Amino acid sequence: FAVFSYTGYKSEFTGMNTDEYISSAWDYGHLISLNVGYKFKKGWEIGTKYRFAAGAPYTPFDLAASRQNYLITGNGTLDYTQLNQATLPSFNQVDIRIDKKWNFKKVTFDLYLDITNAFYLTQTSAPNYTWGRTEDGTDWMTTNGQSVASDGSNAIPLILENTSQLLTPSLGFIIEF
Repeated sequence: FAVFSYTGYKSEFTGMNTDEYISSAWDYGHLISLNVGYKFKKGWEIGTKYRFAAGAPYTPFDLAASRQNYLITGNGTLDYTQLNQATLPSFNQVDIRIDKKWNFKKVTFDLYLDITNAFYLTQTSAPNYTWGRTEDGTDWMTTNGQSVASDGSNAIPLILENTSQLLTPSLGFIIEF
């Protein structure tokens, strides 16, 4: 069997005081999904799923406000004058699943191995804001070697890429009755 789907769309909104359209957080534009599988004899099945999404929009940090507020909030401050103006890389993922089914009179038992992100592709989310840490990790790094000023003016900001590269195997069973 094979199932293919494509969705193309635009998701935007306007603010209360403007007629300018801005991309919404889920304005990926293109989504593709392909599921392919094969049923062998004696209850064996194999299937794969491919998913693609064009890059999602996100709001970058206001670096001056982030530096000033980080000691209080522990987070970067978003720059809402650039609302959803940055875009993440495209998302790709391939999952593979192998099933073995046993059919009884009133019950079906299905044992499966599912491997999520089987090709070990890198996934990217919106970046994180923080300050640099000293080599021993006990304090913040500063431009002048002193303690961080209350307004963060001497802190060394870092924008951390937020990527993951997880291959996740799952072993499970399903009982149908």
